Amino acid sequence: MAIKFEKLSYIYSPDMPYATKAISDIDLEISEGKITAIIGKTGSGKSTLIQHLNALLLPSSGTLTIADFTITSDKKPKGLKALRRKVGLVFQFSEYQLFEETILKDVAFGPKNFGFSEEEAIARAKEALGLVGLDESYYERSPLDISGGQKRRAAIAGILAIDPDIIVLDEPTAGLDPRGTKEMIALFSALNKKLHKTIILVTHDNEIVYESADEVVLLEDGKVVCKQDAHSFFEDRALLKSHAIIEPKIVKLKDLLMDKGLKLDNIYSIQDLAVALGGNHE
Repeated sequence: MAIKFEKLSYIYSPDMPYATKAISDIDLEISEGKITAIIGKTGSGKSTLIQHLNALLLPSSGTLTIADFTITSDKKPKGLKALRRKVGLVFQFSEYQLFEETILKDVAFGPKNFGFSEEEAIARAKEALGLVGLDESYYERSPLDISGGQKRRAAIAGILAIDPDIIVLDEPTAGLDPRGTKEMIALFSALNKKLHKTIILVTHDNEIVYESADEVVLLEDGKVVCKQDAHSFFEDRALLKSHAIIEPKIVKLKDLLMDKGLKLDNIYSIQDLAVALGGNHE
């Protein structure tokens, strides 16, 4: 499902003295079937941009096209409910949106809201919970009585239960410990590779971007600076320096070792590095 922004801008509080242009003249295509990371400093327009994807915000000007849906400044697309089934948006700290008395009921809420019967909604909820690693022992538990990482998984399951083609996640690892972060990365990869979902991540964590993303979109001051392959992006030292982007640890380590004379090509993970160092040692 193709996603295309054309000259899209958004102004908060237009026609007011404190009007603020959050994004400006965005021209961008997001690839279908890939994991795309949207990065940039706080205030660069990332969250504003993704809220257009299911018409939570309408452009102040310009156009957004998602498959057969078109969103413009003067109207929401026809079939808005159908669009929101196609594009699932998981907000930052989405676990705070859990509200039902049990996890199973909470995850089933979305499908019921989209017209599925109680039985179908429950079946979808159970399947979605299984996908995020929450088994039947969680079904009747209160969302208030599980860990932060488990709440995040339950919130993501609520989106998966409606089976969207595109899953948009705003800072999905914020507040998680290293183990929870690693589990989230594995989940994104599985959703993309096994279920063929298009994944869009908004994140400040460049380790996640390097490890899991196919492509990177860099925003600055509400504009697109570049879009390119994730590994090529982090190899562009001049670009990183000019935009004060911190290199992932694996890139820093690889550079240090290469400065010592080691030949390390195509190293994109700790596992790749371990294998390469074994070869160099031999």
